[in-house]
Amino acid sequence: MRILFIAPAPRAGTLQYTHNLANALGDRGHEVALATGLDFELKDFPRHYRAMEVFDRYRPRPIRLLQFLRFILAFRPQVVHLQGAQHPALYLAFWCGLRAATSARFVYSPHDVLPNKLRGYHLRALRLFYQKMQHVFLSARTNLSDVVDRLGADPHALTILPIPDLTAFLRTDLASVPPGIPADRKSILCFGLIEPRKGIGTLIQAFPQILERVPQAHLSIVGKPLMDIAPYLDEVQRLGLQDHVDIRPEYVSFAEMAGFFERTDVVVLPYEAGWNSGVIASALGYGKPIVATTVAGFDEIVVTGENGFLVPPKDAPSLAAAVARVLEDDGLRARLQCGARQSAERHSWSEIAQKTEAVYTEVVAVPKSPGG
Repeated sequence: MRILFIAPAPRAGTLQYTHNLANALGDRGHEVALATGLDFELKDFPRHYRAMEVFDRYRPRPIRLLQFLRFILAFRPQVVHLQGAQHPALYLAFWCGLRAATSARFVYSPHDVLPNKLRGYHLRALRLFYQKMQHVFLSARTNLSDVVDRLGADPHALTILPIPDLTAFLRTDLASVPPGIPADRKSILCFGLIEPRKGIGTLIQAFPQILERVPQAHLSIVGKPLMDIAPYLDEVQRLGLQDHVDIRPEYVSFAEMAGFFERTDVVVLPYEAGWNSGVIASALGYGKPIVATTVAGFDEIVVTGENGFLVPPKDAPSLAAAVARVLEDDGLRARLQCGARQSAERHSWSEIAQKTEAVYTEVVAVPKSPGG
């Protein structure tokens, strides 16, 4: 089968998911291509698909777009698989343009159900976009009501596929860079985009209680900010936590990312709202216990006492107690580490590729409607 992925963002979790799935489909004998943005972050990693840097978020690239169109006409994809939820109007534009140039069927993986910065027209654009898709892949059952009730997706054209380890390639193809956390510290990692819905304020409020029970605790908050982080920095100062809390407000390199995950003792996701997180999949792949809140479908992955602990959102005392328990009990932490590795082994990219391929086969077999 000839499969074209479109993932406009050239970095981060959505692209990493696409890279892994495209490789696994290539391993299964399919011809796979990816159109993404400039500065494709995985260009130097082994690939079993063709990658084209087509999109520039700052200005149009007519020559690249023309080359992409020529490729599509020669490649003749049978399936176009769009990835991401950040730019609904752009995805509609892709659909309008590509359906005129190809007879392919269109499927979609939103990853985040809604854009990080929701604008007034986004919901209307997403509703129209979902109507045009032959199939949609979601990563958690909790997302079903949002996409069906709120966005009008066809419940009979939805498949739930869990996220396998997004960053397994870091452990095989890259040397890590240690984060410089003192060797005697017990490390807590909060990783990923810094947004209001991530509950980082609650984590900072919880940290003094963690420190009372585990004086050698160290918290790293690492990720590109999509908000003003000054209140977080001020709160760290006000609580006198400067020697125990590091905030890295940037998109770190793969080598640094690997270093943080290797060094940490527990990964914390104190979300207040959301849909899913590739960070959990990466944490499990590294065999790290997880403390997460009971939102975003995390309860479909994290099992209390098996690979981590679940706590209510916006509950600093419960969050502090769970994190401290993991850090202060070496035997418990070792059991949770074992459980995390076992959880990571439950789903593979080969399995996800096989299930995705089965959906592709079904949608390609359905005659194309005049509007699709």
